[in-house]
Amino acid sequence: MRSSRVPQALTCGLAALLVAGCTGDPEPPAPPPETEPAPVPTAFGGEAPPGVEGEVLRYLHGDSADTHDILDDPLGVRISPVGDAFLVSSGGEDRHLLHDAATGDTLWEGEARFRGFDAGLDGARVLSMADADGAPFVLDSRGEPVWEPEEEGDAYLDGLAVRRPGGWSAEEPHGEFTLLDADGGELWSYDFAEPEEAGGSEDPDDPSGDGDDADSDAGEPALGVPVAARGDLVLLASGGPSLHARSVADDTAGDELWTVDGEDGELGLDTSGLVLPPQVLGFYPLPSAEEDGEGEGGDATDGGTDGDDATDEDAGGGDGADDAVMLLRWAQPEAPSTLSAHDPVTGDLLWTLEEPGTNPSAGAFDPAGTVGNLYDTATGTLLLPQASGEATTVAVDLTEGEVLWGLEQEDGSISPAFAFDGLVYGDSRGNTGTDEQLVLDAVTMDVVGDDLSAYVEGITEGGYAMLVHDRQRFVYGPPPEDASEDDPSATPTDGPEGEPGADPSESPGDGG
Repeated sequence: MRSSRVPQALTCGLAALLVAGCTGDPEPPAPPPETEPAPVPTAFGGEAPPGVEGEVLRYLHGDSADTHDILDDPLGVRISPVGDAFLVSSGGEDRHLLHDAATGDTLWEGEARFRGFDAGLDGARVLSMADADGAPFVLDSRGEPVWEPEEEGDAYLDGLAVRRPGGWSAEEPHGEFTLLDADGGELWSYDFAEPEEAGGSEDPDDPSGDGDDADSDAGEPALGVPVAARGDLVLLASGGPSLHARSVADDTAGDELWTVDGEDGELGLDTSGLVLPPQVLGFYPLPSAEEDGEGEGGDATDGGTDGDDATDEDAGGGDGADDAVMLLRWAQPEAPSTLSAHDPVTGDLLWTLEEPGTNPSAGAFDPAGTVGNLYDTATGTLLLPQASGEATTVAVDLTEGEVLWGLEQEDGSISPAFAFDGLVYGDSRGNTGTDEQLVLDAVTMDVVGDDLSAYVEGITEGGYAMLVHDRQRFVYGPPPEDASEDDPSATPTDGPEGEPGADPSESPGDGG
């Protein structure tokens, strides 16, 4: 039989603990010395990623960063470039700040719900917001008010306002429409009449009731629901496979400009079955042939970062409108979708292109734009996500109408985030399960930067970048044009920015 042999010293120790348990709590151990967290670094110790030029203008976090308190949100912030500013959005509540990229000034701040980015008549990116009561309003990239509804139900559309019939729905789209300018002035009113039963169709997928245009059989110019605008034109969708451009200019408002018809053989669509309504993907400025002298590529007048960010007066409705394209997507049941590019002035077909896979059709009256598309104005390259097919995303040359490259299924770990000046910045899921940033050539897909020491959150049109490095955010780019070389205090290169409360513009939704 094995006996238990407890050392005498351990026995005494147990006895001492029993005595202590009867006479009171033992003396608590001394607490470890408190360790202060390392301060957030204020010096940029990394290297500028490809496509980023200039110098460090300021840092945004830490006690010595003279920045807005929204940047101290414990749930973090989201950074989005807009024009030459950064939109800083609180992760914990509906608070937003427009931060001037060059100077650090606060352009606008307020409590509002951010509904997304939209476009003005010239294609410039604007902010779609809603106040605490749900009322919409729109700000430009400098925080200035662009639009707010004159009447309840007014909707913003690419720099115009649309007043629909009461109780309007896509199922019952007909009635009286009014188009207004951003100040509420009436431009044009018309009645989108319901088709007569005799010429109607019982097809439930055809909201217009006649397969195309309610007024065309009667010899009247076709009308419809406004779905996009650019410059002095508005696009009307009638529910069938056609789009109709009408003028909204002062002297010619309502005049018919041109029509694109999906049953036109020039598009090359299969018209043996149902031809669905086209989706307007947007208006895109093409690279200027004058700037490179060879008619190919060249510097863009704008460093737009997505399909709704084409910000050049060349993009329709003005001089140089032929330097832009209007892009449509024609979805077909169980067949690859087709892209068609058109001159926004004349409606003339420029090219067509079959996409790699089948993309779902949009609603007949959905407004223009595709979520997730990226556009590089420097090269005229548009990245379009694909719902099916071998490629998850394709890069399309909008000048030539050809696919430059695609992200195949095995490349699915790469998620393009934004494009700027000939480069595409994306996140790549590594073998360790962490995301790393990758920089690709927009035309060739060649990797021009990986294993970066700083992460690029976004780049403004003027080339100001928000870099994340070692728990700190740095604004990196060219010094402001009005900075004085003789007065170092006039430049923001010493680090902290100016007072955040620098007279932000008053606008709907302003908060404290």
